[in-house]
Amino acid sequence: MSSCARPGHRGSRWAHQVARPVALGAALAVAAWGLAGCGGGNDGDPAVTTLSASGARFSRTAVLTINGRNLLAGITVQMEGGCENLTLVTAGSDDAQQYTCDVLAVGEHLAHVTTTEGRFLGRLAFQVPQPEVSLTVPQGTITLQLDAVKAPVTARNFLNYIASGFYRNTLVHRAIPARGLVAGGYNTGLVVKAPTQPAIALESNNGLKNVRGTLGMVRGEAFDSATTQWYINTADNADLDYVDAAQPGYAVFGTVLSGLEVADAITAVATKTEAAKDLTDVPVTEIRITAASQTR
Repeated sequence: MSSCARPGHRGSRWAHQVARPVALGAALAVAAWGLAGCGGGNDGDPAVTTLSASGARFSRTAVLTINGRNLLAGITVQMEGGCENLTLVTAGSDDAQQYTCDVLAVGEHLAHVTTTEGRFLGRLAFQVPQPEVSLTVPQGTITLQLDAVKAPVTARNFLNYIASGFYRNTLVHRAIPARGLVAGGYNTGLVVKAPTQPAIALESNNGLKNVRGTLGMVRGEAFDSATTQWYINTADNADLDYVDAAQPGYAVFGTVLSGLEVADAITAVATKTEAAKDLTDVPVTEIRITAASQTR
């Protein structure tokens, strides 16, 4: 596909102009178009030969790599689609430069490269999918897909905790038959693990329901109080759904893609009450999350 024509998308959220080469290196490499000959102009003018993006995952940092010639003569990079805070990584060279940007939305993202005078040099389109997370417990592996469109704040909060390693070795501290499991707030011995991020706004009025196989966020009495604890519904729990502003329920922000049988197995284990911790349905044998990672 030729990329020498001017792109039809005119709007841009972020623009970065430099008089040095640009390389936005990201681990995704979902698209890399050859742009040989698109530079045009005089021999000393900047020209782009290839553009590529990698690491483009929701709530993570993507890298855009621009290769070409005479890039130090001056280029401008504009991003569309929700990859924000565009930043030049290094001084680069005449042949290559890199930028990073924070991926704050899913869907199509566009990078436009022009000379500082506005002459078109190249365009890259890349897709950011809905994020996925893998959790490993003794019973098996659970794969979750988060809804970054309907619950972006909750999804980002969860992914930030995943990325920091917060959930590794935390417990599934409640297992309720025919209802669900709760995790993410205690270490071994039921020692509370303190949140490392502020509480988030409640996103329960997003159209998502607490049906079997969905992922939700635990909160306290205050509506905007959710931090680290989350739950998986192993049954339809309509009593947790949003009703109105006075009865907002709990925010659903994802679904179980695979491993729902693992969640079912957890809710079938023997449990006890820990009165000193004000907890019921605590697994008699501790269930630790041994691994938690964003896989997409």
